[in-house]
Amino acid sequence: MVLDFVNDSETIKTAFDPYYLTTILSEETDPNLLYEIQTCIDKYQVFTVDEMQHFAIVMFLRSDATLGQLYEILRPIVDRFKELQDEDRQTLRKYINDYVRLYAFLSQVLTFADSELENLYILCRHLRRLLPGGQDELPREVQQNIDMESYRLQQTGAERIELDRGANEIDPMKTKRTEEVTLEEMEALSRIIAELNQRFGIDLGPEHKITLEHMMGRLEEDRALKHAVRANTMENIRLTFNRKVLEIIQEIVDTNHDLYKRITDDPQFGDMFKELLFDQYMESISPASLG
Repeated sequence: MVLDFVNDSETIKTAFDPYYLTTILSEETDPNLLYEIQTCIDKYQVFTVDEMQHFAIVMFLRSDATLGQLYEILRPIVDRFKELQDEDRQTLRKYINDYVRLYAFLSQVLTFADSELENLYILCRHLRRLLPGGQDELPREVQQNIDMESYRLQQTGAERIELDRGANEIDPMKTKRTEEVTLEEMEALSRIIAELNQRFGIDLGPEHKITLEHMMGRLEEDRALKHAVRANTMENIRLTFNRKVLEIIQEIVDTNHDLYKRITDDPQFGDMFKELLFDQYMESISPASLG
């Protein structure tokens, strides 16, 4: 397969002009968008408030809760989702992705007093991994094997593009139009890289993403870890995961010494790195993969 991206100079200029020199946000991202999306999700009635609260209680307060128990709470919700019309399933799935994306962004800069918003975020974040995709979406196994950083780039020409100087406005984060069809909002490991860069003011790049892919692959292949997820409480799963991830961190000392040093020398960075990796691992686990 030959994968080819071509942009002419005018297309590139148009894309970069709004961000050159001075960029002004035309308005703030409105936190009320969360309530708007929540209303859109609620109208499909695939889960009740009681189910949402029950999931949050089991997730956060039941130290003996297993992943299987969490899936049992989500199972009837997934069944109701499957009963919807194709168009409604596609639209609801987009609303759920919109909510997860927007809440994850706003929660970094705002403190919400409404605990229901957090409960809905937790439910949607886990639920969306179980919802069947539409015919117009790439299968998850295909998405996970797309690795753009590993393709060879070849320069076929060079041209100087003059950008217009001055101030420009860009729009804040908003919900997607329901007719848009995309892959995941941002590929999972790229989100981890972006969050670490933003939180610690660093510049992790493609080589670090490749290391993350290797680490996630090792974790997903670990049968003992899968057994722990299948049979243990969330607390014990985390203990097993921490032990496994420490072993894998030692393996990257030669292949990515820079990332290894950051994890081991900066406790705050190391803790957040492992937390993000754990969240991604738990999101990637499905009932089928546990056997």
